[in-house]
Amino acid sequence: MAMALTRTEAARRTALLQVESYQIFLDLSTGADTARSRTEVRFSCREPGATTFADIDALAVHEAVLNGVPADPAAITDGRLPLPGLAAANTLTVDATVAMTTSGSGLTRYTDPADGSRYVLANCFPTAAPRVFCCFDQPDLRASVTVTVTVPAGWTCVATGEVLARPADGAAGIWRFSAVPAMKPNEFTLCAGPYVTAPADGGPESGGPQGGGPDRDGPARLTVRCRPALAGSPGLPGIFATVTAVLGYYEQLLGVRCPYDRLDIVFVPQLAPPAMQLPAVMYVSEPLLQRASDPGDGHVAVILAHEAAHLWFGCLVEAGWWDDLWLAEAMASYLSYAAATAVLGQHDAWAEFAMMGQASAYQADEMPSTQPISSPVDTAAHALTRPTPITYSKGAAAIRQLAALVGEEALRAGLREYLSRHAWSSASLADLIACVSQASGADLTQWAGEWLTQAGVNTLRPEIVTGPDGTLTSLAIAQAPPAANPSGPLRSHRLTIGLYQPDGPGLRRDCRVEVTVTGGRTRFPELSGIPAPAAIVLNDADLTFAEIRFDPQSWRALVAAAMDLADPLAESVCWIAAWQMVQAAELAAAGFAAIVARRMRTGRPVAGFEQLIDRVVTATDYYAEPAARAAGRGQLATAALSAAERAEPGSHGQKVLARAYARCADGSAQLDLLRSWLAGRSLPTGLACDLELRAPVLATLAARGLASDVDVAAYLADDPAAGDVRQATWRAMRPDGQAKETAWAAALAPGQSPRLALAHAQGIWVAGQETLMAGFRERYFAEALPAVRQHDARTAGRLARALYPVTLADRQTLAASRAELARTGPADPTHAIVLEQQALLGRMINARARFTPT
Repeated sequence: MAMALTRTEAARRTALLQVESYQIFLDLSTGADTARSRTEVRFSCREPGATTFADIDALAVHEAVLNGVPADPAAITDGRLPLPGLAAANTLTVDATVAMTTSGSGLTRYTDPADGSRYVLANCFPTAAPRVFCCFDQPDLRASVTVTVTVPAGWTCVATGEVLARPADGAAGIWRFSAVPAMKPNEFTLCAGPYVTAPADGGPESGGPQGGGPDRDGPARLTVRCRPALAGSPGLPGIFATVTAVLGYYEQLLGVRCPYDRLDIVFVPQLAPPAMQLPAVMYVSEPLLQRASDPGDGHVAVILAHEAAHLWFGCLVEAGWWDDLWLAEAMASYLSYAAATAVLGQHDAWAEFAMMGQASAYQADEMPSTQPISSPVDTAAHALTRPTPITYSKGAAAIRQLAALVGEEALRAGLREYLSRHAWSSASLADLIACVSQASGADLTQWAGEWLTQAGVNTLRPEIVTGPDGTLTSLAIAQAPPAANPSGPLRSHRLTIGLYQPDGPGLRRDCRVEVTVTGGRTRFPELSGIPAPAAIVLNDADLTFAEIRFDPQSWRALVAAAMDLADPLAESVCWIAAWQMVQAAELAAAGFAAIVARRMRTGRPVAGFEQLIDRVVTATDYYAEPAARAAGRGQLATAALSAAERAEPGSHGQKVLARAYARCADGSAQLDLLRSWLAGRSLPTGLACDLELRAPVLATLAARGLASDVDVAAYLADDPAAGDVRQATWRAMRPDGQAKETAWAAALAPGQSPRLALAHAQGIWVAGQETLMAGFRERYFAEALPAVRQHDARTAGRLARALYPVTLADRQTLAASRAELARTGPADPTHAIVLEQQALLGRMINARARFTPT
């Protein structure tokens, strides 16, 4: 296994080397599990005579030659090839055999069970490039990359460059691609296999040659590819329209043309993340194509928009080291929701962002394991242990808050300058702040220090005094320091206060006031003397990143109105606050479920409803006493079914409500109805039991022991993209000791793909199966944690979280967690996960105790 590159080592190589080019030759026809890799690297050295090393993590290195002098492959240690006595100009050639695995990292292979066809994907992010070719694997050493690939008969090949030569259709042979400038090693791109090309359906079909994208005429050319089994998907035409729209929007918004003349979008099998953007090629996970077939579902469009934004923030300009990894991800998240609002017709996109990403970021930032958005890291693995909601969603919220602080035009001007100044090179947080500061005329150094380099989320509470005549005598906002960082900052917040009055069954905003909150308490005398509103909602435009609470009168009014404010963004702020109150034992889980059920019965939609259902089911299953689960779930399911039956037949809203019913159903009558749905009977008018509905139906039935092998096999046959993963999870969910043993062994099996390991793990712990699972508590600490530590840090963290005994919410599990934490330290890849899960378990125990009748 290769040794992790440290910041100090990377800085030394950066000071020493300038990498000019890679010529990479891959032969994928040598066998099912290996490939031949030959690399020629040209680079200069600023200190002739110095020594450094190249990175290569191969099964075997057959030959290594530096400047015509053979090097001994036996000298390679920990994936490092020593390079002594460097000249001013150097050429290194390495010939090796590399592995093709199912791990999802490096060269990954997949065999289609339907027809036996093979596919190969290169995924080199973050540090897997040396598993494919010899390189200097760090993000600030960019170079021109030229790729030549030998493939078997019947294969198509996609890489970043333009195709210069290829064999005849269907024939085996060599594909040669043009050179692509300024690529990072982890951006190496290759998709190979019997892919088919989707019809353009109006997508752009012309563009200039590769390179020189900013000066071309016309839009970037788009091509969409997938496996033959997915070629008939109704979601394919929407891919062209979405990506075309967002590319045009970004070019106009940022004032910088798309850096590449063409963009290949490839739906690849068994991709672990939803999608990945690389220079001129976007990998997309196949299950998204299924979801894209619903025109009312904006989730896939936002993901595509996020990845397309990486062409600018990630490909054109990228962080020099891993501590600023967040910058590209946060900017892509921010831009994707801006694009969804501006050109994709998703007017509630920011409300969806709040309900999905920002709510997750709040929870992550409350945990003792939280980290700042930006802070020094020593290795890539360290950076990737930073909670994803912090990197993506809190980072995007910070960018949105920056836009509110300096104005959107100043932010855009700053981003244009940043992209222009640092194009095709590396940049840092300081570079971004300098550009936006210059554009806005404000020194943003203090803002960056408060918001980006310190962890934790502040809580804002209103302090209200009402006079006997019903007027506001005093309104102030109290700010508490972050619970996870008590010595952390009392930040400056630019936000809005919404004042709401009754309007029929709901509340409507009477006025909105923009204010700035600083320190521990901020008074607003300008609001004194006005008639007291029915409800006051802090941050109702969601411009700052802060948890909020309500005064008692406002809370009563919001509950009575079932959070109906006629403003999806303000509603999302209130729903998130309600969920946080459940976690803080300030609101009973049953009370939260009652509000959600009442809102469903009104028939008025909620932006981010699926995320709301996830949270209310979690509240019912884990934050309420086990004896109350059935009643809570039954109440939610009844409301969801009633709303689905009244919804517009066949609408996206009806589908979402039906899936909510499937998630919540409990009791024999409701479960019997799910069995009928699975058979195509008794569905609400206009609704079909498609794959998206069958999935939650089968999950609920499997957890009750009511999904047969025939049911699961039928789904697997109909879903070539995600059927294997869902099958693994559903089998693990069964209330059967042997099913649990099988899933446990599969999750921890050496050599198991991370994708399937996680699928098995995610089905093991099911609320209501506590008695069955009691013996697995000790096994988590004794068996699971040692096994998952054999994976990379990110996979280890995901498995450690999924396998944690979350349903055994008692003092015994807390004690076992404390003992584990005492044995490990922060360097252990599972330490932060156990710390986080212990904190969540403590919340569950406290919430149950707080609202259990004595």
